[in-house]
Amino acid sequence: MKYGQFLLFESASGYGLLEVIEAEDIGLETREVMEAVVDYVRFARMVRLKAFVPFSSAEEALENIHAVSEGEVPGLLVSFLEANLPGMGKQKRRKEKKAGRKKGGG
Repeated sequence: MKYGQFLLFESASGYGLLEVIEAEDIGLETREVMEAVVDYVRFARMVRLKAFVPFSSAEEALENIHAVSEGEVPGLLVSFLEANLPGMGKQKRRKEKKAGRKKGGG
């Protein structure tokens, strides 16, 4: 099964997940595409907001953004992606099922 392309947007207010609805794979680095990203009208035609999770506090925002900048994946981000990316929940259930079998639970 082929899944779509998604963009993760990190901001001071939370994480946003954008689904790419119109883009060419060829030439993604071209000047035209780069200009489309900074032009709201053009960019809005290329993506749509799939999900957003706000940070509950300034401390949580700082912790998450710092973790990401250090190459870590915070728990909030993992949960957000598992809940909103196609197939992620299925992969998690598969891993949990395997772990249960190893423990003798299934």
